Amino acid sequence: MKKTLVSNNRKANWVFCTVTAILCVLLCLLPDTRLNVTASIPREQAHIDAVDNSELYPVGIVYSGVQTCKVTVLTGQHQGKQASANNYLNSALDKDKLFVPGDTAYVMLQDHDGELTITLIDHYRATTEAGLLAVLAIALIVFGGLIGCGALISLAASFIILWKVLIPLLLIGFDPILSSFLTVLFLTALIDLLVAGCTRRCAVALAGSIAGTLITCVLAVILTDLLKLDGGDLPYVVPLLAQSSMKLDTRALYIGMIFIANSGALMDLSMDISVACEEIRRHKPDISSKELLKSGLIVGRGVLGTMTTTLMLAYSGNYLSMLMYFAGQGTPLMDIINLKYISSQLLNTLVGSFGLVATAPLSALAAVKFYRPKATE
Repeated sequence: MKKTLVSNNRKANWVFCTVTAILCVLLCLLPDTRLNVTASIPREQAHIDAVDNSELYPVGIVYSGVQTCKVTVLTGQHQGKQASANNYLNSALDKDKLFVPGDTAYVMLQDHDGELTITLIDHYRATTEAGLLAVLAIALIVFGGLIGCGALISLAASFIILWKVLIPLLLIGFDPILSSFLTVLFLTALIDLLVAGCTRRCAVALAGSIAGTLITCVLAVILTDLLKLDGGDLPYVVPLLAQSSMKLDTRALYIGMIFIANSGALMDLSMDISVACEEIRRHKPDISSKELLKSGLIVGRGVLGTMTTTLMLAYSGNYLSMLMYFAGQGTPLMDIINLKYISSQLLNTLVGSFGLVATAPLSALAAVKFYRPKATE
C-alpha cells in the first residue's frame, strides 16, 4: 500500500513538472514589454579582427575616448560581412569594456541600403553562461533525481514568471506591492509543489512560508514609512522613471522588492522544518503533538541561527566595496547607518530576519497539524 502511494506521488510529481515546463515554454512565447524602440534592432555576434586604440586616453585605471574595431559578423543574414565599429568609453569602470583581437562581441546591427552600422554592446558571454547552466542542470538531476528535476524547473519558472509576468505588469502600471505579493505567493506554491509534490510536506512548507511572507509584507510597508525610505536609491531608478514618464511609485517598488528578495529564505526555512518533522514522524510514529512541536522548534532555532546571518552576509557582500570605501575614508559608523542606501539594505535584512523568526514557529505548528498521530492523545 505504501509503495503504491509513493509510486502515485512520483507520477503526480512528474505530471506536475511536465505541465510546469510546458507553461514555461508558453510564457516564453509572450512578447516582451518594450518602452524603447532600440530593443527591436537586430542583435548578432561578431568577431573582433583588429582594434585601434590611438584615440583612447587613460584616466587613472579607466579610459575615455573611442576604440575603433574591425569586425566580422558571425551570425544572421549578414554573416561573413566585415565592417568598422566604434566602442565609446566614458571613464566608467562599471560600464566600459575593452576589446582585443580574437574576442567575440555582442553587437547591435543596422543595415542602411547595404551599409552596415554596428554598435558594440559588450563581450558575448551567453555560450559560457549556457554551459554553466547545463552543468548545474546535470548536477541537480544526477544528485537530486525527481526532486532535482523539480528544483531545476522551479528555477527556470521563477525567472520566466518574473521576466514575462511581473516585470511587464509593473511596466504598464500595476501596483508594485500587490503584483509582487501575488507573484511571491504563486511562486511559493509552485516551487513547493515542484520540490515536494502534492504531499503533507508541501502543505507544511507552504503554510509556513506564506505566513512568513504576509508578515514581511506588513513589516515592509510599516517600517519603510517609519524610516522615511522612498526607493530613490534603487539601481537604475532614474532612467526607469524617465521611461515610465514619472508614473512609477518607487516606494511601492522598493517594498515589493523586499519581500521578493526574502521569499527564498522563508521557503528554505519552512521546507527544512517540514522535512525534519516528517522524518521524525516517520521514524517515531507514536510521537506526541507536544514532542513534535518541540522538535520542530528546535530545528527552526538551529536553522534560524544561520539563516539570519546568511541574509546579512548576502546583502553586505554585495556592498563590500562600498563599505571598504567608507572605512578608508574614516566615515563614522553613525553617518553610515543613517545614509538612505545603507538604511534600505539594513531594512531589507531586518524585515527578512523578522520573517524568518515568524516562519519557524508557524511552520512547526503547521507540522503538528499535518503530521499529528492518528490516535487521539
